[in-house]
Amino acid sequence: MNKVGRYAASGEADDLELMNMVFELAEKDKMVMWSEDYIELVIDKLPVYARDILENRMEKWEDTKVYYQKQLQEIINDLEFKNIVKGERKEFALFVMERYPEVRSLLFLFYDGNLKDDDIRRFVYRRRFGARKKYLH
Repeated sequence: MNKVGRYAASGEADDLELMNMVFELAEKDKMVMWSEDYIELVIDKLPVYARDILENRMEKWEDTKVYYQKQLQEIINDLEFKNIVKGERKEFALFVMERYPEVRSLLFLFYDGNLKDDDIRRFVYRRRFGARKKYLH
């Protein structure tokens, strides 16, 4: 939890001070609050006229999350994918690396039975603010 989240969680949070802190946050830090699922706490403590600062961004991030969920569902419902999932992990890994490299981490979580909503949120965050830079050559 970042500084803004800790301040909002404290009982003595002043709504104007919190609003100033949110204004000073970088986009990346706002998205961290969403990906770690405590942005609602911050929005509730903000003054009514300042809530749209985070609500609009949150809608955009939720739309992106839904897009990836639909993409995953299409992949999971594919007949060839269903057959590969029933096989060995090595075959599955080769199949995923070849066909779906962009969502491989989520597919491996699905294969292991550990795919959760928080994983998709973190995936959207990493997709937007990943450490690896993609260069055009």
